[in-house]
Amino acid sequence: NCIFERATGENSRWNPHSWFARFRAATEVLNTEYVIYLEPDVIIRKHHAIEPKHDAGGVFDDFNPVMHTESIAYVEKMGRERNPSFNVPRSCWQHLFVLLSCDLGGSFYLWVLVVLAAECS
Repeated sequence: NCIFERATGENSRWNPHSWFARFRAATEVLNTEYVIYLEPDVIIRKHHAIEPKHDAGGVFDDFNPVMHTESIAYVEKMGRERNPSFNVPRSCWQHLFVLLSCDLGGSFYLWVLVVLAAECS
């Protein structure tokens, strides 16, 4: 089955709210355990060979700069306001920079329950 819905074109790099709202709506329709996002220039050559082990994942990022200490503190503060036990190991922050800055490196996967738990208000 294929579903198509036209959306107004926009440049949402600075405020990705509308992009994420559309991504979340599509995730609701899919009825799957994980959702995979591919940028338009990604070529699919075969079915994935490894089942996801985490809530989110994607391209291993060892070429982008490390996230600034102030940004890490802000994201951790916001995370603890929603969940007091929120914690991301320091070694992960460099690679989370790609996802958090919306520079997603071509593709990523997310556990559907994580996407649906995110608020788009």
